[in-house]
Amino acid sequence: MSVKITVPATSANLGIGYDCLGMAVSLYSEFTFERADELQISGCPEKYRNENNLVYRSFELALAHWGEEPFPIKLHIDVAIPVSRGLGSSSTCTVAGIMGAAALTGRIVGRAEAVSIATEMEGHPDNVAPAIMGSLVCSFTPQGELPNCIRYNVNPNLRFVTVIPPYEVKTEEARKIVPQEVPLSTAVWQMGRISGLTRGLESGDVRLIAAACDDKIQEPYRRELIPDYDEVRDVCLNGGAATLWISGSGSTLMAVTDDGLVAESLRARLQSMHPDFQVHVLECDTQGVRIQLA
Repeated sequence: MSVKITVPATSANLGIGYDCLGMAVSLYSEFTFERADELQISGCPEKYRNENNLVYRSFELALAHWGEEPFPIKLHIDVAIPVSRGLGSSSTCTVAGIMGAAALTGRIVGRAEAVSIATEMEGHPDNVAPAIMGSLVCSFTPQGELPNCIRYNVNPNLRFVTVIPPYEVKTEEARKIVPQEVPLSTAVWQMGRISGLTRGLESGDVRLIAAACDDKIQEPYRRELIPDYDEVRDVCLNGGAATLWISGSGSTLMAVTDDGLVAESLRARLQSMHPDFQVHVLECDTQGVRIQLA
């Protein structure tokens, strides 16, 4: 028996929601698992075809979490989500490994348990929670407790113009550039706007989304790591998008509109300006991780 695990890309932070908001989007990577006599990994560069592969490491850690003995598998990876671009590529591998382990051992795993295990592996839930649960998720973890994840429905009229430059922004570098302390006035600024953004995404109110998406904690600093930030932002806002945020730590940028024609026009214009970029018009993924017989 072989099983296919499909995991959506995610956009963390959404500008104003640093380290607490994340949204699943309609770009997917697929992972096919089956039992084997020895470990076989295909579909990825040669250097990752071994026990250190992140999917396989997550697979083994999930088995250990349930008290199961590890066993060799045949794993094929079909990745559409670019690596180190701020779209949750490592989280997709973590989630795939957990769900692949569950599927091959016949274990029934609910969303809460899957998020808990994935958070333990990743260290934070902002990408893994929406990858598992779908839609928009706000996450926080009380001291010594499991993550709390609040799921919001995103209005289906919204489109997300996703601009992926051909260069990376290292997460470590992006974290170092963000101040570790902020004034009380900045914290208050953020809190009100997080509420506004979640409500705007639920209702599809692009005016509210634009008003709320004005971050002071991380984007003013991280934009300096993305050479094309200003140009892409200007094109999107002048072309009819409501707002634009850095997806995760970058380098991906994501603009928001409720007009499908505006979204496709922006995609075409940005692609013609930067043929070496990937530009997609995405929707919010509402389902999260999928499991099916391959």
